[in-house]
Amino acid sequence: MKKFVVAALSAALLSTAVAGTASTSITINANVLSSCIFDSGVTAPASFNYDALTGTSDTVSGGATLYCNAGTVLTATPAADGTVALTSASTSGVLNTTYTLSATPNAGAGTGGYAGADQVVYSLTASAASGQWGVPTAADYTGTVDINVTF
Repeated sequence: MKKFVVAALSAALLSTAVAGTASTSITINANVLSSCIFDSGVTAPASFNYDALTGTSDTVSGGATLYCNAGTVLTATPAADGTVALTSASTSGVLNTTYTLSATPNAGAGTGGYAGADQVVYSLTASAASGQWGVPTAADYTGTVDINVTF
């Protein structure tokens, strides 16, 4: 019996002596990439009625909103002012227009799914000079102004 008690005590002491712990830390690194997206839900066309006698007859404005992660450096084209020829699918006419494109940056103004993002609101105004009498009557003249953003 004495041998059994000594063996049990030896086993208990041996298992306690073998137990231990170790720990370490692993560093997590991240490289945050610049990301931008136009919110297609708030893009609005610049539409107007044209009168050859007076030019545009109502207020014209359209726009787009861009969201980028905070601190993204942007380069946007085209220039703020330009021309675009509107064409019709139903006639062979071309209405020559001019536009002004302005950008208003709002750091950290993103909301909803873009919360905290830097926001850039682009506003487009368009008009056509009077006297374009050769432009056929139609309700489907269209053209585009492309905003290309490099980040």
